Amino acid sequence: MRKTIFGCLGAAAVSLALQFTTANVHASLFSTCNPCDEVGVCDPCGPCGDNDSCNPCDAACGTKAGKWFLNGHMESGFFANGHGNTATYTGGEKFIAGRPYDTISGNTGLLQNTRLTGAQINQTYLSMGKKVDGRHGLDIGGTVDFTWGSDAYIVQSKGLEYAAGHGLGDQGRWGTGDYYAAFAQAYTEIAYGRWDVIVGKFAAPFGSSSYKSTDNFFYSWATTNIIAPHTAAGAYTTYKVSDRLSVIGGWAMPEEFGESSKHNDVLGGIVWTPSNRLSARYVFAAGENKYVAGSPEEFVHTLLTTYHISKKLRYVFDWTYINVKAAGDNKSAYGLNNEVIYQLNKKWSFGTRFGMLHAGEYVGTYVIDSSATNAAALVNGMELYTIGVGANWTPTKWLIVKPEVRYDWTKDHKTAFNSGANSYQTSGGVSAVVKF
Repeated sequence: MRKTIFGCLGAAAVSLALQFTTANVHASLFSTCNPCDEVGVCDPCGPCGDNDSCNPCDAACGTKAGKWFLNGHMESGFFANGHGNTATYTGGEKFIAGRPYDTISGNTGLLQNTRLTGAQINQTYLSMGKKVDGRHGLDIGGTVDFTWGSDAYIVQSKGLEYAAGHGLGDQGRWGTGDYYAAFAQAYTEIAYGRWDVIVGKFAAPFGSSSYKSTDNFFYSWATTNIIAPHTAAGAYTTYKVSDRLSVIGGWAMPEEFGESSKHNDVLGGIVWTPSNRLSARYVFAAGENKYVAGSPEEFVHTLLTTYHISKKLRYVFDWTYINVKAAGDNKSAYGLNNEVIYQLNKKWSFGTRFGMLHAGEYVGTYVIDSSATNAAALVNGMELYTIGVGANWTPTKWLIVKPEVRYDWTKDHKTAFNSGANSYQTSGGVSAVVKF
């Protein structure tokens, strides 16, 4: 199986970009690919022909030349916390326990992609490949996404960007210190009629925040992403039952690549769009991970709903849950995230969010998201809450400026902030995303 997967990489690039909506699978919850720069009740990023009336700005729509693409972006910014802490290393320049520095220092690892206090290059992202359209017969394509920056370790896969095996020590990772490199995605895609098959490494469909900064409204990530896998490798099929319903089924290895006999999960889900205003997506992964001591049985799912209240206002709800059984123990955690986005005009939009994470019997050793876990900042029984406000300023189509302020606090525990001295943290910052 491993040779097969690497063969697919050489053929066209391996990964899965979750095409889980009838409109667009590569775009995440807050996609910025709207060519008309306004929030609408339909998805202008959908395949050519599905939403032609909503996609008047795509000049390449329907042309063969429009199937090939080469694009990317760079995000750089800074994030500071009210405690005045800076990130400290626990092991010099080595990658320790699944993170490049102590998760309870700096801005705390619970924020994931805004860990440093000070300026950082979050991600330099390059995407290339060929889109597919199976409505007129067999079509073959794929995508390769390469990333470098302080976020990249989050999408590194065991068996590809670092050595496979038990534990997360520094085993030849691509990068060190603050900055890392990874293939965020690399997939081969085959489409025929209503069927779409993807093989390789893919962006996992869990949580509210996409790895790609161009797909997120806020600079920092939602609390649900702490327990959600960010990547997976394997193969899945999407079948479009109708314009309103799609079903997904396949096999995946969350956060890993190769050696399929040691980690096997069933990947499934549905995407339902009952109206132009409402869409819902439910996806799950269930199986056994023999890479982890005790070969735990794991289950993770996400329910995402998006409701367009009006052409300028939308609401998003996310429920992510993880459960792991091993050695007679039953560990679980769940998170909720609520976001409201208002588009004032073509240049300005504003948002607010409220989220929580309940780590009832959470144990970091068993977390599926092994390569990006921040378990050291979580303890059993912890309830983590966050509330924040942000804005997007888009003076041109190639630039997005994202200021943000958030307040995080925990219930009954003082282990997450200020090196364990406080149960709260006020933080904020701004990033600039340049698209090319």
